[in-house]
Amino acid sequence: MNRSQTIKSLIIVPTIGILVALAGSQNGLSFNGVPIFALCVALAFLVNWLAFVPAYSMQSEKFYDFTGSLTYISVTIVALLLSGKSDLRSIILAALVMIWAARLGTFLLRRVR
Repeated sequence: MNRSQTIKSLIIVPTIGILVALAGSQNGLSFNGVPIFALCVALAFLVNWLAFVPAYSMQSEKFYDFTGSLTYISVTIVALLLSGKSDLRSIILAALVMIWAARLGTFLLRRVR
């Protein structure tokens, strides 16, 4: 990827993320005045950008799948905790998402290693 493409990507990708966060936040729950959906989108970007730094420096995609699992788990936990009162269905759904993400992430990490 050349410098021009990199600069375009650094502008376009966060812009799309912001637009998705705004669209998904309409009439949704908020935490301290900030839409929970937008916080989850920001968290997903943060986790992936933090994982990008060592991956780029090592020029490796070794932890790509594990980062995806970590993103699913962290976003699910944050969404569940910030949503306030959760019913049994929400807790079961969140638990199943986290179990699936953990199982898949560990399987793919072991396969790469």
